[in-house]
Amino acid sequence: MSKHLQFPNSIQRGFAERRGWVIPLIVVLLVFVIYFNSLKNDFVNWDDPGLILRNKRIQSLNWKNIQEIFTPKKSSTFQPIRVLSYATDYSLWKFNPMGYRITNILFYILTCMTVFFTLRLLSDSLREEKQPDSHFRVGVFGALLFAAHPVHVEAVTWLAARKEVLQGFFFFLAFYLYLKGKEGEGRKKIIFLGMVLLCVILATLSKPSAVVFPAVLLIYEMALRQNRWINFVKRHWLFFALSIIISLIFTFILIKVMLDAGGIKAYHGGTFFNNLLVSFYVFLYNIKLLVFTINYSAAYTIRVPYPVLCLQTVLIIGITFLLFGLSLWFLKKTKVIFFSFLFFFITLLPYLNIIPISTLLADRYVFIASFSYCFLLGIGFDKFYTFINKRFSEGFFKLLSITLFLFLLGGYSFMTIQQNKIWENSYTLWSDAVEKYPESNTANALMGVVYMDLAMDEKAVEYLEKAVQILPIDYESRNNLGIVYGRLDKPEGALKELLTAISLKPESDTIKINLAVFYQRQKEYKKSEEILKYLISKNPREAQLYYRLGMLYKEMGHYEAAISELIKATELAPDIINPYEELGNIYISRMRDIEKGEYYYRKGIEAAPKAKLKVDDLRWVIQDLECHE
Repeated sequence: MSKHLQFPNSIQRGFAERRGWVIPLIVVLLVFVIYFNSLKNDFVNWDDPGLILRNKRIQSLNWKNIQEIFTPKKSSTFQPIRVLSYATDYSLWKFNPMGYRITNILFYILTCMTVFFTLRLLSDSLREEKQPDSHFRVGVFGALLFAAHPVHVEAVTWLAARKEVLQGFFFFLAFYLYLKGKEGEGRKKIIFLGMVLLCVILATLSKPSAVVFPAVLLIYEMALRQNRWINFVKRHWLFFALSIIISLIFTFILIKVMLDAGGIKAYHGGTFFNNLLVSFYVFLYNIKLLVFTINYSAAYTIRVPYPVLCLQTVLIIGITFLLFGLSLWFLKKTKVIFFSFLFFFITLLPYLNIIPISTLLADRYVFIASFSYCFLLGIGFDKFYTFINKRFSEGFFKLLSITLFLFLLGGYSFMTIQQNKIWENSYTLWSDAVEKYPESNTANALMGVVYMDLAMDEKAVEYLEKAVQILPIDYESRNNLGIVYGRLDKPEGALKELLTAISLKPESDTIKINLAVFYQRQKEYKKSEEILKYLISKNPREAQLYYRLGMLYKEMGHYEAAISELIKATELAPDIINPYEELGNIYISRMRDIEKGEYYYRKGIEAAPKAKLKVDDLRWVIQDLECHE
């Protein structure tokens, strides 16, 4: 602007405000462009079927079902906001994966927009000496790189990972509201801090790892106020006390749910000490994943030497402590370094396997943590943008900064688009993972499941055996091996794997059902009957068990007993067509009672009109029967 032409301050503020809202529109456009090719992707066999396709809880939005969604269940995760979002999707899209993907992308857009506003405020508070334009540029650079970063593809494209984008939106909104309202006065301040607590609860109900939020606020205040942060916390003791209490409550729920569901695994390396040493590897691998990786995958292998305590591990520990030391040293000089490193560490803390979980490394784990990396990138590009050297023209470094930024943004965007293709379906996903990380238990196990679904059992065995070889305690792969061996007429192998799977996971009813099916195929009917009756005694409201017992009795020729069990199944699950169909089959083909057979066929059609293929088949059967009367 010319020195001789100055607009009033109100007009300048108007320009700045309008410019501030242009960037979110650019974020919307960028995310839409780079994730557009993911809309045609299918569900993948990595939690999508269990969480969406076979999840009865998402098929209703009535008040009773919503209460069920928000009630913790034994042997299940507790992420009710995610489940509620699936239920909303089901009401709109049923089982069309595109609809679910649109929702994922919308929440990612909201997250990226919130990241822009948060970065701008954060830059303003931790870099006081800079001009407003500098903070704006940090927000722009950081938010666009966050939006395009390929490490986020798993969180956006994998439908089961919706918890990441939901948590991300509420987490960063809570941080933004805190930055916006903490210095306010009176009622306005109370409203803002109350909204922060609400967003923290919603973030934690989306994914429990948001329990670290109070620690993020504390390291922010330490960075901002240094020696005076304790006084600030004392003045706001009620807010911090409430936020910590919320985190402790949800931490307790998380640990209980994980224990019930078997989410807490055996120590990596066999002991707590070895497991702790492995955590140092996990931390540095996460930095590598975010900063240096160009080949992203749905499964990774972390190479940890055994014995764990060796020279390499000492070096890894030394590098980690050096990074911590540098961040503390920078507290006196550059607040943003201290804050960014500690933010990265704290938001990664739930995933460092100090409490061992099944997956050591995953793209989705750095979703929140990547905020600090993008913050530093934004500051770096801004510093380059404002750099002045007398040997170069005034606009040289501005142009160079923009050019380098666009080059990085373009590279990230290209990698994201390519990664979306890998997530197209289960086969493309796991064949890519096995190719990149052939020693990954997860990749081999799920590649085996893909071939099971394709009825290519010989190929399935190849990958499932490799998965078990890598991780002998993988009860799911042993269960699948038992199923495939049974289909390949290898009864000894099938029985061995199923019994091993039960010994590893004795509380799993699914494996016991598979064992009952195996005995039925081997004509060992009494053993199959014993297992099913035992399971019914444990789960007397489970319609599937009565249906399976009815089918066993049918095969045994005990038709009256079969009819009794199938009727119980219809009473417990009146909207499932299969028991009605089997009742009709028994009455017509075995009991020679055409009238009752037709009755149950018609009941099945009424009960499940949306099961189109079976309904059409039954209508043809009824029509054929009427023609022969």
